[in-house]
Amino acid sequence: MNPFVEYRQHLDTYQRAIELGVSDAEYVRLVDEANAAIAEVDGVSFVQTPLDQVTIDGRTLAVKIETGAVGGSHKARHLFGMLINLLVSERVNPNHAAPELAIASCGNAALGAAVVARSANRPLRVFVPTDANPAVLERLEHLNAIVEVCERESGEAGDPCMSKLQAAITAGASPFTVQGTLAPESIDGCRTLGLELGAQLTAAHIAATDLYIQIGGGALATATMDGLARSGYPLPKLHPVQARAAHPYVAAWNKISHLVKGPMTRAAAAALVDEHESAMTPWPEAPSSVAHGILDDVTYDWKTVAVHQIMSGGYPILVEEDGFVAAAAALATQVTPAPDETGAASVAGWLADRRRPADAVSVALVTGARR
Repeated sequence: MNPFVEYRQHLDTYQRAIELGVSDAEYVRLVDEANAAIAEVDGVSFVQTPLDQVTIDGRTLAVKIETGAVGGSHKARHLFGMLINLLVSERVNPNHAAPELAIASCGNAALGAAVVARSANRPLRVFVPTDANPAVLERLEHLNAIVEVCERESGEAGDPCMSKLQAAITAGASPFTVQGTLAPESIDGCRTLGLELGAQLTAAHIAATDLYIQIGGGALATATMDGLARSGYPLPKLHPVQARAAHPYVAAWNKISHLVKGPMTRAAAAALVDEHESAMTPWPEAPSSVAHGILDDVTYDWKTVAVHQIMSGGYPILVEEDGFVAAAAALATQVTPAPDETGAASVAGWLADRRRPADAVSVALVTGARR
């Protein structure tokens, strides 16, 4: 089952295509052809990923597993949604220009973008930090991505890769990235994860009360909660998970948490967060953690994450370094392909949660394979 076909009526890209005069049959054919091209490049295509159970320290947890997905993580969902949006534009207007694509990433997002771009024969420029995984860099080169290593200047605030990406966009490149603030279309593709999860939980008769999602830039949590809502599944409490070593989202949340007296409507929560937009500031020092994939200096989509958290009545969780290591080790024998510490971060948050009631029914995402 291709989730981009199965759940198309819940996706903004599909609605836009229909409004532009693309028929349902044309849309399905376009998506199926693009998905077949993905399989030629990556060996796998977009299909429904598993919802399974793991047992850690005698406790059972439902996990949505993305490690065997395209590019080895959930990230390619974001980028495939953007590609479909681009293909729709070109179908409607054959003269639509195809600019160079660009992304800033240290790992899974870059791989997802490179797989998707290669499948459509689009040029991709990738801005990576100096400590990027050599295995990732080798795969990017194999996928014909143009890689630029970005060094952090002394006293520089914020991610130097993002600064380079912004400059490339100003020069004419198209953002092919997973930050909803830069590329709103990137949220739509990963809504398929939440839509799938809602359908799977319903079919398994699991009434989830708590959902743990790691937070880097925030697009994953935004998209998953959006998708769950569109599936009609009752929303569980959202618990954003970050590393104690670098936690810009939690730092911003702590500045406004005293203003939240309980669950709020979407409109009220959005108004509160918009009023305190300045609460989000770049992490003051170069971030470092074994969960390197969630080390964004800024949680770019923090406002949408906060709205979902407020609406659901959830709370954020900080994880120590050994917590990420322990979670990855516990999942290594239960999940195939095994996740790295970033991919296991949501489970680490579940393990670290001391406020969870004994009768809670919890779900976590397992998102990225170990390279």
